[in-house]
Amino acid sequence: MTEYRAMGARGEIAFATRVPGHIQPVQVGPGMEYLIHRHGFLCATPQVQLGVGFQQSLGAGVFGGDGFLLQKVTGVGACWIELSGELIVKDLAPGETLRVHPGHVGAFQSSVSFQITRIAGIKNMIFGGDGIFLAALTGPGRVWLQTLPIAKLAHQLMQYMPSAGRERTEGGVVGGIVGSLLNG
Repeated sequence: MTEYRAMGARGEIAFATRVPGHIQPVQVGPGMEYLIHRHGFLCATPQVQLGVGFQQSLGAGVFGGDGFLLQKVTGVGACWIELSGELIVKDLAPGETLRVHPGHVGAFQSSVSFQITRIAGIKNMIFGGDGIFLAALTGPGRVWLQTLPIAKLAHQLMQYMPSAGRERTEGGVVGGIVGSLLNG
């Protein structure tokens, strides 16, 4: 962890998201602990601790081949988490369950039960188009969903990236002219 400290006078530091999204501040304390997606921790005050809160291996190629990992934020203080895209905040009642694609789970209070489940039915698994796993979040507690997980963003951008044997496609007439001049 990198530590920033103002020496001799008050200071100010600013952070930005890595991809379009939001920085969500949360207060951490007894009964107010959080689990956040693997790249969601941005920064915190010194008395906040970060650890592994959940890890499940689901086989090669699923979730980037690394399995599914959540970070746990505990201690006392302020914490800022990074969530990609727009935020959808849900307050789950006791026993209320929300099922979502695991990549859209941004953060949730530790009072929320979390489980990775497989989608039922062979047709759903084959034709669902979005993988074979769902996250089941059961209340009580608050859940923050993110609309643009970094893996989905990367997948969408791949068609515009140069790769061996494939030239990058330039957009429009001006893009074609500029591209041919640069590649020229």
